[in-house]
Amino acid sequence: MDLLGPWPLKIIFDSVLGKRDLPAPITHLLRLTFGTPTLAKQDLLNLMIATMLVVALIDALFTFIGGLLTRSIGQRVIYELRVRIFDHIQRLSLSFHKNSRVGDLSARLTSDIQAIQDMVATGLNSLITNILTVVGVLTVVAFIDWHFALMMLAATPLLLLVGNSYRRRIRQASRKVRVIEGQVGATAQEKISAIQVVQAFANEDEEAEMFAQQTRKSLDAGLAVSWLQSELSPLVDLVGVMTLAAIVWLGAREALTHQITLGDLLLFTTYLRSILSPVRQLSKLSSQFSKSDASAERIQEVLDIEADVRDLPGARAAPELEGAVTIEGVWFGYHKDTPVLRDIWVKTSPGTMVALVGATGSGKSTLLSLIPRFHDPQDGRVLIDGVDVRRFTQRSLRDQISLVLQEPVLFSGSIRDNIAYGRPGASDVDVLRAARAANVHEFVSRLPNGYATLVGERGGTLSGGQRQRISIARAIVRDAPILLLDEPTSGLDAESEALVMEALRRLMKGRTTFVVAHRLSTIERADLILVLDKGAIRESGTHHQLLQAGGLYARLHSLQFSER
Repeated sequence: MDLLGPWPLKIIFDSVLGKRDLPAPITHLLRLTFGTPTLAKQDLLNLMIATMLVVALIDALFTFIGGLLTRSIGQRVIYELRVRIFDHIQRLSLSFHKNSRVGDLSARLTSDIQAIQDMVATGLNSLITNILTVVGVLTVVAFIDWHFALMMLAATPLLLLVGNSYRRRIRQASRKVRVIEGQVGATAQEKISAIQVVQAFANEDEEAEMFAQQTRKSLDAGLAVSWLQSELSPLVDLVGVMTLAAIVWLGAREALTHQITLGDLLLFTTYLRSILSPVRQLSKLSSQFSKSDASAERIQEVLDIEADVRDLPGARAAPELEGAVTIEGVWFGYHKDTPVLRDIWVKTSPGTMVALVGATGSGKSTLLSLIPRFHDPQDGRVLIDGVDVRRFTQRSLRDQISLVLQEPVLFSGSIRDNIAYGRPGASDVDVLRAARAANVHEFVSRLPNGYATLVGERGGTLSGGQRQRISIARAIVRDAPILLLDEPTSGLDAESEALVMEALRRLMKGRTTFVVAHRLSTIERADLILVLDKGAIRESGTHHQLLQAGGLYARLHSLQFSER
């Protein structure tokens, strides 16, 4: 439609206002339509005006359709990309998450993807239509007068050269902006999540100043991008105006000597404007593509990361496990040259309670993390029911393991939803049974909305003991044969600890349980106690056996008893 638009004006200037004959294709079309090769000037004027309106209407219709299609494609592409990235991030190993900042990952899922969406929804549409317009105009003009086509063609590479000369610099500056904005988002999330500590130490002013300094870096980087974009736009426009002036000058000279008509000159200048606008847009698009390219690189960085722990070829779904856990000669370290666990050997029977004790940093929680394959040992192996856990798919293995952490994690939502998180699809009866067993029902029943009560982010509206009992109910509703407890009573007062321990005893009944504990009074009934020191098992046995041995466990027990 853009290519057809100038022709009614040309005919008006040449054949209505002037005395030039109609072009042969027009006379042929008039003969087919009206039965005559010519029309009165007034009728021809009316026909050309109507043609202009029809062309404009069709142009508007297809502009609407094209915009709708590309924006819909953009939305769908971003949906697929965002879901894929989120799924990929969830499956990356814990070692990756421990070394990453949540705010930066969130920025890649939001603002970086938004930059790509802008490119797909608007930039891609502009790229396609402008390229087709440039090719179409050059073809039509070359058919009419190749001199003008060459002049138009000469301006095209110059404009593109100007745009591409800025592309690399804008891309580098845009990447710097995206990186700094990710850091700003990570800092904001970190400080806001720790607002109680910030306010407790009255560090609001210091934190605000530090955040302002980091945000100022983002401002400077953004201004650098704006400066480059501001330079690019007038340069492109200047080249376009110079080319327009040259064609008008040459066309006017030829019109004066009657080599071309005024309609031809109008046609060429209109086509030149038609071609200059797309070329300018293509040159300026380099800026938008540079920004989206920088965002795409940040997203691709995450997608290129492979999980340290992943399903091995030939891994199969785990059958219903009984819970016999065996650890054979395991060595593990977060860094190869610094082992955290050294030659660990453990063998348990189904339904056994195994307690892990030792000083902070002795490797207790690390040893616990090997059972559900949060990490894989560098040497040795972990077996369940005599099968190496690496031969099972991660999903089927973890489906049969329940976990209760030292710091209970709750999600924004209702108490009922947080309990049912342990087994999606759990019925209300299952949730209620688990809540009663975990001593959750006694405080939930006093809440105005009961189990529909909404908890804040990370359960901030509940006490530590209440959050822990909800996490125990979550483990109960999962009904898994293997249970991992990582200091579940740490930081609780005596009353909350008693309620949590009562819930834990119900939870541990009939299950293979590994529990990390600093309070030795909570593990006196353990079938096996492993005393870790500097990543190695120094002592093992029951509570009474270890006390009689008079070793490290006895000294720890004596120290805690004297403190009480």
